[in-house]
Amino acid sequence: MRKLDDTELDAIRAALEHDREYAHRETAALHRVEQWRERLIGEGDAALTELLQEFPSADRQHLRQLARNARLEREQNKPLHAFHELFRALRGLLDAAQT
Repeated sequence: MRKLDDTELDAIRAALEHDREYAHRETAALHRVEQWRERLIGEGDAALTELLQEFPSADRQHLRQLARNARLEREQNKPLHAFHELFRALRGLLDAAQT
């Protein structure tokens, strides 16, 4: 790298910065999905109503069922299938809204 000129080094720095910004955006998106998931499990219909106001195209019944099943899984210490499925559904919903 010592033999590279300034323009080549600037291009490398720009690419690294772009990757860093992308990683930060991805992390923020994952945190947002996790927050919605926790709210849906913990708060139930109140959180679902708020989510539907922000994302009117969401499937109310499907999300309600996943949240209810995830809550039961957690309470009964069962494998977290609905918990993960709820995450995937929310991730798809938020991703679709961004595009």
